[in-house]
Amino acid sequence: MRKDWILKEARKADGSKNAITIENPDVRKYLDKLLLEKFWPVILRCLKASHYKYSSKPEIESELSWDLERSLFFMLFDGRRAFYKGKLKVSIESWMIENDFFLPLHVNTDPQVVFQILGNSRFKGLPPTLTIDKDRENNFYQIDFHNGDGAGWGRYSEDYLEEKIKKTISVNEKVYEFSRNGITAETVGAFLTLAYEVYEAF
Repeated sequence: MRKDWILKEARKADGSKNAITIENPDVRKYLDKLLLEKFWPVILRCLKASHYKYSSKPEIESELSWDLERSLFFMLFDGRRAFYKGKLKVSIESWMIENDFFLPLHVNTDPQVVFQILGNSRFKGLPPTLTIDKDRENNFYQIDFHNGDGAGWGRYSEDYLEEKIKKTISVNEKVYEFSRNGITAETVGAFLTLAYEVYEAF
C-alpha cells in the first residue's frame, strides 16, 4: 500500500501546533460518501416523518480512535430543546450507533418514579443520570439515557444498519411521546418497557 499520502497530508499541517492528526484523504472521502449518500437519506426520512423539529443538515466530524472513524450527528427537538441526539460512526472495519435521550420531568413528579427509573437493574451496565435544574419553571428533573450499539461490517450488512437506524429514531420518538404528559407510578412500567428497546444495558 502506498504511503505517499502520509507525507502529503503532513505538509498541510499547522507547524505551530504541538500535535497534529493525519487522515488518509481517500478513506475519509469514502466514509463521508457512505454517510452522506447511503445513510443520511434514511436518517433524514425518519426525522421528517416525526412530529418534531430536526437537524436538517448533516454534520460530520472525525473521532479520536485507533483507526479513521467519521461520525454523523442528528437531533430531534421539541421547541428549542433537544430531546434526542443520535450519532452514526463508521470506519472501514465497523459501525456504531450512539443514542442520547433527554427526559424532562415536571417538578411535581413523584420522586419514587425518578428513583425507579434511575435504579432499574436493566440499565445497570450504562445507568441513566439525573440533573436537577431549579431555573426551569416546570421541568425540574432531567434524566439522561445513553446507549451505543455496533458491529463489524462482516457481521451485518448495510441494509441491517438501515433498519437499525429506522427503529432507533422511531423508538426515541415514541419514548418522548409517551413521556410528554409526565410519568406516574402507574405508567412508569410501560415507559421502561419502551425505553428498554434501545437503552437497556446489562
